[in-house]
Amino acid sequence: MAQVQIAVVSDVHVMDPSLLKEDGKAFTEYISQDRKMLRESTSLLSAFTDSILNSSVKYLLIPGDLTKDGELVSHRYLIDNCLSRLRNAGITVLVIPGNHDVNNPHAVAYDGARKTRVATVSRSEFAQMYKDYGYGNAIARDTASLSYVYQLTPTLRVLALDATESDQNDFSKDICVTPGRLRPATLLFIKEQLANAKKQGITVIGMMHHGLLQHWKYQNKMIPGYVIDNNLSIASMMYKAGLRVMLTGHSHAQDITQYKGIYDVETGSLVSYPSPYRLITLQGDKMKITTHHINTIKGYSGNISFKDYSKSYETRGFNTFLQKVIPTQMPDSVRTKAIDFLSDMMIKNYAGDEKITDAEEAQRIQIANMIRKSYSFKWSIIFRRVSKAIGNDTAPADNDFSIDIK
Repeated sequence: MAQVQIAVVSDVHVMDPSLLKEDGKAFTEYISQDRKMLRESTSLLSAFTDSILNSSVKYLLIPGDLTKDGELVSHRYLIDNCLSRLRNAGITVLVIPGNHDVNNPHAVAYDGARKTRVATVSRSEFAQMYKDYGYGNAIARDTASLSYVYQLTPTLRVLALDATESDQNDFSKDICVTPGRLRPATLLFIKEQLANAKKQGITVIGMMHHGLLQHWKYQNKMIPGYVIDNNLSIASMMYKAGLRVMLTGHSHAQDITQYKGIYDVETGSLVSYPSPYRLITLQGDKMKITTHHINTIKGYSGNISFKDYSKSYETRGFNTFLQKVIPTQMPDSVRTKAIDFLSDMMIKNYAGDEKITDAEEAQRIQIANMIRKSYSFKWSIIFRRVSKAIGNDTAPADNDFSIDIK
């Protein structure tokens, strides 16, 4: 196999500026419950696009969550301001939908204290919009989902998988379904396509929005919906059929994990600290992965670096999220320490290659003991196990790593 250079960026979550008709209560309330830098999404997208145009990359893979919430105008913004620029420069771009991108009742515009629904896209409209970015030139299409196969080079294919359940979204109840699954018909499609590639001696790499594997112990129990249903049996099937690597997103964290020889390479979000993207070099049987970041954007004029700004933004978001998770019956002083510690661990997890220092380990044990004495033995155990799982990464390395893909 000749050397192939691929970029991977995930969870772009671009928000078209027209959706913020007037900044005010409605958008402020939304942002307070969200950890994405939506106001900066277009600037981050521009900086990323420029970085790829100035590189030697020939292919870009985007494993879903292209838009804030599937707004038609946001899809068009992404295509007009990023994808078409790359395509015109000779770069092949492949996309798949994430759980935010299709048939989404949360597609809204904000006008001061009000929000109003705007046009989203159907599954067929999504495929049509992105016909130049995978769907129009796919060598195979799944009839049960928006999955497809793309011949990247004569000896390399991309198995682009749609595990979303946008057909289950409910506009009357304002519900957008987050979890993912691969339907029985899609699993048959996967088996057929991997068998076909194996017969021809063609290497396949996978791309899917949801995780194929857990990225930290207890992930499925604590925050279900980030890994596909029946993931281990599906991972085993894929490995036996010849697949070695699945590129994923969804969790907004940098992590690489493996199960019996198949790797899940998860890429963080462009609109979440530390705004990472990956560069992958394929040469022979080796896949070399390196991580890069968007460290500054045009128009930013804060008193601290953009990197520090994004980190503090993320920390505030995690604190808000954990306020809902940690029991309010826990004493305030202990609860605050637990929330602050878990926020720090999540920030580390987002950056990847996270390790708990000796001082943090002592603090972790101290907080667990405080919870046990003042509130609950059960929650002491939960805190102890989850904080260690999130904050203490296991092999392999998350940001820079090499994988044997044969």
